[in-house]
Amino acid sequence: MFLSRRQFLKVSAGTVAAVALADKALALTALQPVIEVGNPLGEYPDRSWERVYHDQYRYDSSFTWCCSPNDTHACRIRAFVRNGVV
Repeated sequence: MFLSRRQFLKVSAGTVAAVALADKALALTALQPVIEVGNPLGEYPDRSWERVYHDQYRYDSSFTWCCSPNDTHACRIRAFVRNGVV
């Protein structure tokens, strides 16, 4: 079967449109209904995972020091200690 360029483009566009419409129609049936929540922070099911982020930058102590040998500006720097490691 011989197709001209114009016929090929028409058939290709029709096929793409049919597949796109079929995918969208099927995708909408697979969606779950939206759950209404009045206060998202009050109704959040499990917030224990946030503790990981809070504890990630927790430190035991801190101190300030002056970095004169390596810096000619005598910058004051704050260092944080966690588990004996600066």
